[in-house]
Amino acid sequence: MKLRELASTLGLEMRGDGEREIVSPAPLEAAGPGAIIFVVGAKYAANLRATAAACAIVPAELADEAPCAVLISTNPAADFARVLEIFFPPYRPAPGIDASARIAADAKIGDHASIGAGVAIASDVTIGRDAVIYPNVTIYPGVRIGGGFVCHSGVSIREGVTIGNRVTLLNGCVIGADGFGFVEYRGGLVKIPQVGSVIIEDEVEVGANATIDRATMGATIIRRAAKLDNMVHIGHNCEVGEYSRFAAQVGLAGSVRVGQWCQFGGQSGLADHARIGDRVRVVAQSGIPHDVDADATVGGTPAMEVRAWRRMAAMLPRLPELARRIRALEKRIRIRDGIAD
Repeated sequence: MKLRELASTLGLEMRGDGEREIVSPAPLEAAGPGAIIFVVGAKYAANLRATAAACAIVPAELADEAPCAVLISTNPAADFARVLEIFFPPYRPAPGIDASARIAADAKIGDHASIGAGVAIASDVTIGRDAVIYPNVTIYPGVRIGGGFVCHSGVSIREGVTIGNRVTLLNGCVIGADGFGFVEYRGGLVKIPQVGSVIIEDEVEVGANATIDRATMGATIIRRAAKLDNMVHIGHNCEVGEYSRFAAQVGLAGSVRVGQWCQFGGQSGLADHARIGDRVRVVAQSGIPHDVDADATVGGTPAMEVRAWRRMAAMLPRLPELARRIRALEKRIRIRDGIAD
């Protein structure tokens, strides 16, 4: 693609030779002739000056540092993502229904759907137009799904789930499995019927082998444009706010409320009924047993303000030496004061 054409498609200011041929996107450290790269800040200026790339997407303050053509961007990472989409459009199978799919007679499938081999769609299901459902997906009765749905192989969507528009479910995730509810009774455990549902709003992405449990009553809700990584677990009756992002293996116990634009590092966990404010950031492997105010950054187990946690983490390797010094000081005091051991 000519650089001038690419700049026009992206709507970015171009400086340099618009007739240069752009062959492909590339990472900054491995870019060769014909590549396009991106640089987000001054810490990468030296790498930018040494690049052999044909073009760089940069903020305005780095435009003069580049030895190549540049596209000026207020968000180079986001615009580079758009470049990736242009050069590598996502695979989409042709519309049609595989002969081995099993679709209930009263299910309603929108126009231009692609339904793969071994898909099972039960009674009273509605799916909007332009759906792509890959092989071996199972959709239980009474499910409602909007348009632009992409569902990868091995997904299970349980009864009564509601899914909005442009939602993506990656391989093997389970939406609407029973919440984990048991009570002790007469020396045994009685299962609490999980009679609620799951609501997933527009533009949500759920990662491979993630699980979102149905509510005991009411609904577990994933709000608009939230992004869940692989192997994330959302317990029953949770609510995840708009645009919040969970890295792999995050776990939410039941009835947790997470605000908007939150970020959770991998393997962090939340105890039941915790309330998390908007724009909270959580360090990986943190454990949160309590509420967290909006705009906080926390880390550790139990989670605390991140600067306090970092001081504690820095001290941990020194604890054995500090303990030896304390014991030595105690011994000197006892000797000075004539105290027998």
